[in-house]
Amino acid sequence: MSTDDSQTQVKQLSVPLDVRAACRAGEEWGGEVPVAALPRCRDMAPEAGRLAYRLRFFEGQGVHPLAAELSIEASLALDCARCRETVVQSVSSRSRLSFVFSEEQAEHVETDAEAVILGREGRIKLLELIEDELLMAVPLMPVHDRPCGVISSDRPYESGKIAEPVDEGEDNPFAALAALKKGSGGKD
Repeated sequence: MSTDDSQTQVKQLSVPLDVRAACRAGEEWGGEVPVAALPRCRDMAPEAGRLAYRLRFFEGQGVHPLAAELSIEASLALDCARCRETVVQSVSSRSRLSFVFSEEQAEHVETDAEAVILGREGRIKLLELIEDELLMAVPLMPVHDRPCGVISSDRPYESGKIAEPVDEGEDNPFAALAALKKGSGGKD
């Protein structure tokens, strides 16, 4: 996909979409966008990193009939939780979305769906919806698949070489408390 095509697609996804009309029409959206085009994910974008998405709107059954299925796949450049070096990890997610108009309605969405609160107009920017899904798919503790290299000793937490606490002796507030207790005969 060319840069011009990517920019055009990002612009289309940034225009607010009427969710009611999309669900009634059974609209489907799909394609790829650069990860760097997602404002809250720019710092996770590997060079030329792309996010593939598929979004299908439909009218569901039950109390909240406006629904969609969203799936994403991307590679992200994250900090390894062990060595703090960059690790490129693939992430993917598939969710069922239920569109509602208030917090109260969101409380009653089925457990297998994610509530998405729409504004009064019933519109949403698909780029923001895709970005939210990506942020929820980011692993909490990304790590390299292979053992990390040697971690320098100037990073004590990551290397596992944390200095032993220094005995503070009489300056320790608990030592002073113990001395007071001894002075009172140990009675409470």
